[in-house]
Amino acid sequence: MKYFMLFLIFIGFAANAFAIDSKEIELDKQFTIKTEQTISLDNLKVTFLEIVEDSRCPSDVTCIWQGRASIKLNAENEGHSEDIILTIGENSTAQIEMYKINLIDLSPYPISKKIISPEEYVATMNISKKEIPVPPPLKQYKAGINFKDVKCKQDLVLIQKMGKIPACVTEKTKQILIERGWGINTS
Repeated sequence: MKYFMLFLIFIGFAANAFAIDSKEIELDKQFTIKTEQTISLDNLKVTFLEIVEDSRCPSDVTCIWQGRASIKLNAENEGHSEDIILTIGENSTAQIEMYKINLIDLSPYPISKKIISPEEYVATMNISKKEIPVPPPLKQYKAGINFKDVKCKQDLVLIQKMGKIPACVTEKTKQILIERGWGINTS
């Protein structure tokens, strides 16, 4: 029983060591993530899968080329999953729907006499969010979107103008337009 309790305590410490509390991750703030670790932010889950390449010039050597470091991530947002490769200084940013994922640094930096194991790598990153703009209702409708599926900007509601043309207006304006016979209530 004593060994079983020690085993449970060990498992608890090990799980805690590899987990980042999602409360620590904030938009537009730097954070670190280890190999095979997953972080969550809003509806986005990012997993650091592996090191794709680390050909950076060791810090104790003089090289002609500085080399590069690339990592592979999996980003999942509302059922959409995508593997991405980010390279420091080259393709260090990826856009996943409304989220922008940026690789800032990869540690440890190589030393010529030390082999770095995959578990030692830690990526410094940040994630920002850009709201996707909502196109005008008429443009959505002409693009073939069903009238009931037309989206309005925040704080606006959909109304049907005479001639079955969609428009987005405030709730107060909607009532005035319906009273004047200019529009039809869609809800």
